[in-house]
Amino acid sequence: MSKKLRGSPAIVIAVIALFVAIGGGYAIGAGFIGTGDLKNQAVTNKKIKKKTIKGNRVANDTITGQQVNESSLSGAGTGLSIAQDTAATVPAATTDAQPVLTLQVPAAGSYLFIAKAVLAKGGTQTAVQCFLSAGGDSDRSLEAVDASNNTTVVNTVPHTFTGAGTAVLACDNPGGATLFVTNTRISAIPLGALSATTLP
Repeated sequence: MSKKLRGSPAIVIAVIALFVAIGGGYAIGAGFIGTGDLKNQAVTNKKIKKKTIKGNRVANDTITGQQVNESSLSGAGTGLSIAQDTAATVPAATTDAQPVLTLQVPAAGSYLFIAKAVLAKGGTQTAVQCFLSAGGDSDRSLEAVDASNNTTVVNTVPHTFTGAGTAVLACDNPGGATLFVTNTRISAIPLGALSATTLP
């Protein structure tokens, strides 16, 4: 004669709950928990495994400000500058601009280039042109210079390099006396993006 196992309803429910927890609870939970079930800001930094979030999970142009280590970016975020206090000379009757200072740009990137120089010469007054060139872009300054009218020129030019390149400051000297170009400097200010327009 067989005996039937009997149990109270509470015991039966407890056994079923134990079975679900041990055998299938994770699968059931995983199937029903969605983003709507999580409270805002419920997932904290400690709950995210290190080095698991990849770039393709981040929307373009959304990480800015203090969260970006700009020095780690190739060709952007690092300013460049070169200076020379001693005089570079441009011989008399030089009609083609001669380089007086060159800044090396090591990698691709967008920059605003600013150049400054002090011009000095003897003899009669003549118009001196200085050009700041970066890639195919350039800016021209024009100053009248003689023994009593030394002057300072400033040039600016924006440019985007697709690779390594140079920014060059060059001056002509159509007059009859040597031109001295002193206190020269070229600085490159990095830009996150560049949109340049030239009007006719």
